[in-house]
Amino acid sequence: MPDARTHDMITYATAVALAPLSQVAQVSLLGLPQLAAWPNSAWLVIAHIISGVMFSPDLDLDSAIDNRWGIFFWIWRPYMWLVPHRSFWSHSLVIAPLLRLAYFYVVMIGLIIGGTWLLGLVGIVVPDYHTQIVRALSQISADHPDTVTAFLVGFCTGSAAHSIADWLVTGGKQILRRVGIRVTRDYRNHDRYVPRYRRRT
Repeated sequence: MPDARTHDMITYATAVALAPLSQVAQVSLLGLPQLAAWPNSAWLVIAHIISGVMFSPDLDLDSAIDNRWGIFFWIWRPYMWLVPHRSFWSHSLVIAPLLRLAYFYVVMIGLIIGGTWLLGLVGIVVPDYHTQIVRALSQISADHPDTVTAFLVGFCTGSAAHSIADWLVTGGKQILRRVGIRVTRDYRNHDRYVPRYRRRT
């Protein structure tokens, strides 16, 4: 499979290609005015890049991707333990990226609720931010359904660009092997990652 840097280049290249395609699709297929379609296209491209770079399918292993979360890498540990690498739950085209987005949302809400509860134990009153976030997201979805749809589509395409690249490399190796060409490069450690416990401090 391609390494993290190659996946990043694929993400950015496909984002550039998606911008005009999204604009044309919204204007010609959905009948949106040009000016109304531009913000949706922008959100689609932004979501595509965020999904490919920060919410990559390779969050299911200890890799260069979870390192990008810095000190917050630990929020992906339960996901990594529960989701098998390169499974349907990590590398499918629609379910997997939406699962990662939902997982991140639940973890963030859980952390806010937990932090509020802990502060309440020591007498510090904190506003109900978790309720405000849920209410705000619900309002955005109701007021701007086209924008939310564009964001979710972009989030799925960003992940799909990664998964399809992995499938093409794996399938390409199998085809070459069948015609007698052996690929000696080992792509299993395609992120060149070293488990965190083995890294130098």
